[in-house]
Amino acid sequence: MKRIVISDESINSYGFWVVTDGIDTAAFQKNPVMLWNHNRDGHGTVNAQLPIGFWKDLRMENGVLTGEPVFDEKDEFALKIKQKYESGILNACSMGFMPLEWSDAPEMLKEGQTRATVTRCRLLEVSICDIPSNANATVVLYDENSKTINLSDLPNKAIGPKIDHINMKEIALKLGLAENADPKACVDAIQLKDDKIAALKTENATLKAKVQGFEKAEAEARKQEVTKLLDDAVKTGRIDATTRPQFEKLFELDHEGTKTVLASLPERTPLEAKPVGSGDSDLCKMSWDELDKADRLFELKTKYPQIYEEKFNEKFHKKRP
Repeated sequence: MKRIVISDESINSYGFWVVTDGIDTAAFQKNPVMLWNHNRDGHGTVNAQLPIGFWKDLRMENGVLTGEPVFDEKDEFALKIKQKYESGILNACSMGFMPLEWSDAPEMLKEGQTRATVTRCRLLEVSICDIPSNANATVVLYDENSKTINLSDLPNKAIGPKIDHINMKEIALKLGLAENADPKACVDAIQLKDDKIAALKTENATLKAKVQGFEKAEAEARKQEVTKLLDDAVKTGRIDATTRPQFEKLFELDHEGTKTVLASLPERTPLEAKPVGSGDSDLCKMSWDELDKADRLFELKTKYPQIYEEKFNEKFHKKRP
């Protein structure tokens, strides 16, 4: 008997491929049945489709699973299949399996693939078939209840997500690579771009924090400036305590404009400059000559410069130079 390819890693008619090393044959080899075209109809009746033989010497080599068919020569139908197999009329088989895991990662996809790659599966049966889905072998899928999954049922999650057609040439060119770059090179280029984006985001966050720090410092400096300007304005009589809150609000709306307005207000003698107490009242009531005679002109000038100025003008009929 010649050996036959049960499965290799080429894309089948379903649009996916099976990782050979991921095929679990442990349970199958305890009962390695061989069917005809996966047909198991009529169980328990005279029309039952019984196994036509079994498989022996399964081997996994270089991504290819092969085996040797052993036909039931006491079964008239099986003997017909054997004769056609030996004469070369039939030379293909089909693997029936249950998918367990799949992957649509770029490195697991091949050009032209339309569905996710089956990375792990359980082998249930292997059939001799008449029309394989590829030049080497074909496949049939079973669900968790060992029921066949029809081609129309392929959107079912049993074989993983459908892969949209990928134009690797266009992707490679957009990534700045040669048009014939392989998927891994594209994935590496995307990862590099992701790393650069992450670095830019980190840099942006750092710069944003610095700007916020500068803005906070500037706001604090303006606040201190406003306090100083208003304190000075109150001290020089340009505003009083009742109007100060209004100017604080004006500074919030227009800092520079309010500074200009505040600077244009005339200074007024604070109320505190007026004489307080009986002793000071006498000092202010004395004439220039009385002050001069009492040697208190310097005291008046020091305590009350404005009153001193008034008395000087009154005495000499002119402003003091």
